[in-house]
Amino acid sequence: MADTITVKAAAKINLILDVVGKRPDGYHTLKSVFQSVGIYDELTFKITDTKKTVLRCDTEGIPTDGTNLAVKACDAFFRYSKKENPGLDIKLEKSIPSLAGMGGGSSDAAAAIKALNVLLKTEYSDDILCDIGEEVGADVPFCIVGGTVLCEGIGEILTPLPHMPECSIAVAKPKAAVSTPECFKKFDSLEFKEVKDISDMIACLAVSDVEGIGNNLFNSLEKAADIKEVKRIKEIMLSYEAYGACMTGSGSAVFGIFESKRDAKDCIKELEEFCPFTVVTKPVEKGIIVDD
Repeated sequence: MADTITVKAAAKINLILDVVGKRPDGYHTLKSVFQSVGIYDELTFKITDTKKTVLRCDTEGIPTDGTNLAVKACDAFFRYSKKENPGLDIKLEKSIPSLAGMGGGSSDAAAAIKALNVLLKTEYSDDILCDIGEEVGADVPFCIVGGTVLCEGIGEILTPLPHMPECSIAVAKPKAAVSTPECFKKFDSLEFKEVKDISDMIACLAVSDVEGIGNNLFNSLEKAADIKEVKRIKEIMLSYEAYGACMTGSGSAVFGIFESKRDAKDCIKELEEFCPFTVVTKPVEKGIIVDD
């Protein structure tokens, strides 16, 4: 049995995020089109003989204790499989920004679940892995599956969609940030909540209409987040001929969809002046890449 495995965990964006309700337990229900993009955290898992999980990460602000979602995912996997933890050393190299709405923590958790499925030779199906992931966080099942997916419920009801066509995606995260719980709390207090028919986005994906996809971007949390830098970033992206621009998740990262990679790169050059994280990326068809 191999005792070391390296996994790449992709970031996500929300092409549409529509909050459609709230359950008695406080969780919000969504209709959202999730898309994996080519920004990756890299995690290396090594089996040790310590009987405990140790996570190492040099990125400031990333917890390395039991509150880290990757560690929680390992615990959830061992509970489900009823296997004893032989001991794990996890090295996490972050490229996905935190407090960005890009699913970095959820993707790391998905990577842990996928890695343990290989290391422990459990051979669980993705459906079972998603059940384990749901226990860890609402976005984890999507991150396990990846690609282009309609997510409903609290994120656990997944319907694969036609893959997003090739295009350039500019992503910029300003210094400002809002925590996910705070953003949803502000959303609940809004008197008017805008909604969006998701069928137009799905129709555009079906015919690989990049311009139509850009024209139908929507995030009902954007108004609640109310981050002035988000508005500025969107205006700049649109001035560089983006088909559309939108905040992802609960923010504060913003993405724009471009036909021209040159336009996307020129846009990023301007955004670098006030955004600590900027990149030009593309849609990808997998959320987790396992190198065993």
